[in-house]
Amino acid sequence: MKLSVKTSLPEPFDFHLTVGHQTHFRGRAGADLYADGTYYRALRCGNKIIVAAASPVDDDNLEVRVLSAGGERELEFANNAMRHLLALDIDLSGFYSMLEHDQGLSAAVGRLYGLRPPRSESVFEALVVAIIGQQISANVAGVIREGLVAAYGTRVQAEGNALYAFPSPESLNNATPDDLRALKLSTRKVEYLQGVARRTLEGELEIERFTGMDNEEVIVELTKVRGIGRWSAEWMLMRALGRLDVLPAGDLALRRVVQELYFDGAAITELQLAAFAKERWAPYRGLATTYLFAYLRLQRLPKSGAALAPQDSAARGRERA
Repeated sequence: MKLSVKTSLPEPFDFHLTVGHQTHFRGRAGADLYADGTYYRALRCGNKIIVAAASPVDDDNLEVRVLSAGGERELEFANNAMRHLLALDIDLSGFYSMLEHDQGLSAAVGRLYGLRPPRSESVFEALVVAIIGQQISANVAGVIREGLVAAYGTRVQAEGNALYAFPSPESLNNATPDDLRALKLSTRKVEYLQGVARRTLEGELEIERFTGMDNEEVIVELTKVRGIGRWSAEWMLMRALGRLDVLPAGDLALRRVVQELYFDGAAITELQLAAFAKERWAPYRGLATTYLFAYLRLQRLPKSGAALAPQDSAARGRERA
């Protein structure tokens, strides 16, 4: 028997936009699947894989279902995971009040009302995705990520759909470097990924370790890890910890869209972007980043309005791969 629970929705919340952005408006991205109005995720609950599905019941409630074997414990886990993944715990009112005084940002992202910043299941997932994306186009990074998830994730079926739980630290740690390189990962990135996997297995990258730290403290700790620079640490803060005032100023795609919206296309430096964003968007720099990336993806949707959109082709970050 499939278990389900209703979970209350905050205002504002746009399910289609939030899950669409989570899946890059392609219906599937990594371990995330959006099909027939339902968001699916295969979750790691201890040593078990549970399949969770979420879909809106009405304007006020989301139904979360467990589609695999389990009981009340698994249902509670799935509900908490969905609330985390879809960022149902944050208050967007301050950000929207800020938009009223920023015509440039408001004009670009006004159609995204109700979008919430999608999150990763774990610190490990956020760091793996960030490492893959270092210094390559988002399109290439997406292909590599999909290959990694298919090769090392756990495959399950749910309502006629194939799903993959995100690869475990054990699976990447035990993989041979040659097999990982066959997925078009560079030798250095293979070393970085397996190093992060080992540190996760040793308990160094559990989310609880970072929750009491401020953003800069987390960045200092993470950049001690080989292969993790400031850009990757900032994306982890946003994606795994849900921090709202983080700006990955080293992201070239982010810098380019700010140049277009505010500087008539004139080039700005990373430091100039950081200073500009602090003055204009703090304490919501992470939310502004999320909305601008969704804006970029929606700009690239086919004119027919289809749900499939190509990946942003700008280089993602500055860190050496």
